[in-house]
Amino acid sequence: MRILIGTPQQDAQGGPAACEPPFNRELLRQGAEVDEEVYTFAAPSGLFSRTRRVVRTASRFRQRAAAGDYDIIHLNTSFDTMALFRDDAVVRRLPKTRARLFLKFHGSDARLLQTRNPILRTMANYLLSRADGIGVLSSEERDNFLRAGVPERKLFQVKNVVEPTLPTPSQKDGRALGAEQNTPFLLFIGRFIPAKGLLDCIRACRLISDSGQHFHLFCVGDGPARAEAEAEVKRLGLESQVGFLGYVPETKAAGFYANSTMLVFPTYHYEGFPMVIFNAAAHGLPIITTRIRAAADFLREPDNCLWVEPQRPDLLAEKITALLRDADLRKTMGANNQKLAAQFCAEIVTKEYVEIYRALGAGG
Repeated sequence: MRILIGTPQQDAQGGPAACEPPFNRELLRQGAEVDEEVYTFAAPSGLFSRTRRVVRTASRFRQRAAAGDYDIIHLNTSFDTMALFRDDAVVRRLPKTRARLFLKFHGSDARLLQTRNPILRTMANYLLSRADGIGVLSSEERDNFLRAGVPERKLFQVKNVVEPTLPTPSQKDGRALGAEQNTPFLLFIGRFIPAKGLLDCIRACRLISDSGQHFHLFCVGDGPARAEAEAEVKRLGLESQVGFLGYVPETKAAGFYANSTMLVFPTYHYEGFPMVIFNAAAHGLPIITTRIRAAADFLREPDNCLWVEPQRPDLLAEKITALLRDADLRKTMGANNQKLAAQFCAEIVTKEYVEIYRALGAGG
């Protein structure tokens, strides 16, 4: 089976840059012929630069598709407005070949399925009709596309590969992260945008501190919401209990998972398979999160997590406090999460994709 994969740039931020390389390597190990082309890039740029980059990307894919005699063209993308402009330009320029087109959506904005904007609607309808297969990361997203009229035969609920890196001995000492070793460490890790829930974590910390509970919150990441988050920490007087540690690639975050007591991630973003949650599970962390997308499909309370409503720091504080006070639950939850994460290993996940490709008629 010959596969052309549109893959993230090597130093791009976010989950796809971490989960796609091991998937590509496993495809090769399982006997596929894999060619990679960069499809998503490390950082946003101005309108002119983005437009030029889209045109060049479309030209590259057209040339590769015409010359490569591929069975599958697999594009890693997202169903949102910005990605739609790129995907439409690329897919319209793909030549008519025997290759099946598979779109893997790393998250999807359901509002785009009901847009009244005629340009966006035309592009979305073309893209979804042109695809032979569409991979979504949660049952919620699958239901959204079904309600929008996408044929069931095209839709496949898929997974990301989760391959936790082992922490080095030097990463296993919480003092390296700037807090006392016996302090419970709460971990928030991800891109700092409002919908990830970082401000909810900070406001919950004020309530936890007021109750007399000892803790430290590590905020790992960066993004447009950082300045507001740092200002909120200062406003609430939490400078000694909340620390900002900057962006760390997901492939190098093992030390933070290894030194944390729990993951706190009250996201309400439209991502499909929050890699932070499943990386935390693979490292054996207890989890507090929202009942969203793939998390709702795979996690169970109290076996794997405690659920919390988004934008409710009062309830989040209650859940954190309860888990901090229950060492047995934390231990059980962590062990269950490591068992859960085993089903996301590269070998299992890649075999599932190969079965999808064959169901689409690829590879004979």
